[in-house]
Amino acid sequence: MRFTIIGLGRFGSRLAAQLADKGQEVIGIDRDPRIIEEMRDRVTLAISLDATDEQALIMQGIDKVDVAVVGIGTDFEAIALTTVVLKEIGVPHVVARAVSPTSARILKSIGADDVVNPEDEAADRWSHRLVAPKFMRQFELDQGFSLVEIPTPRKWVGQSLAKLNLRVTEGLHVVAVRRRKDQDDPQSPISFQIPQPGEPLRAEEVLVVLGQDEDVARLPR
Repeated sequence: MRFTIIGLGRFGSRLAAQLADKGQEVIGIDRDPRIIEEMRDRVTLAISLDATDEQALIMQGIDKVDVAVVGIGTDFEAIALTTVVLKEIGVPHVVARAVSPTSARILKSIGADDVVNPEDEAADRWSHRLVAPKFMRQFELDQGFSLVEIPTPRKWVGQSLAKLNLRVTEGLHVVAVRRRKDQDDPQSPISFQIPQPGEPLRAEEVLVVLGQDEDVARLPR
C-alpha cells in the first residue's frame, strides 16, 4: 500500500517510520525542511511543502496514495483544510488527528474517514496497564469488550482449550496463540497461530483472549 503522512512531529514521524519498516511505501510531508532532512532516509520519499496546496499535492502524486494520515499537531485550521483538500483530490481513506472531541466531530463531518487522538489512546492503554498489569496488551474493541494478551496462566499449562471449555466456564474466547513456529526449536521464529482445541497449552506461550471486561478481569495470572 501507499501511505502519506502529513505532519512529521513525534506522532507522524514515528508512524511513518514504522510503516516504512513494515515494507510499505511512505511519503512524508512537513513544512519544516530540517525535519524533512531527518526523515529522508527513514521513508520512501520526504517532501517539504504546504499540504493545503492542492496542486502541490497532485504534483507529488499524493492523489494516488491509498491512505493519508493528517498528523499535524494542534493547528486545527491546517488539519481541517488538509483533510478537505485530500478528499477533494481523491484520496480514498483519510485519517485525521483530532485535538478534542469537538474537533473529531467536525473532522468526520468534513470528510475524514477515521479520526485519531494519540494522547487519548495512549491514556486508555496506560489506564488498562496500570489497573491490570497482568495483561501484556489490552485493546478495547467496543463498550465493555476487550481483547487482551496474557502469558498462559500457570493453572492452564498442560491443559487443552477443549478441556478448559473457557467459553462456557469463563465466558472467554482464546482467538490466537503467540508461539514458536517449531515448538521444539528454541531458535524458531515466533508467530500468531490459531489454537487447536485438543492441543495442550504451554507456559512459554502468549494467549490472545476476547471477552467482556468483567470476565477478562477474572483471568488468572
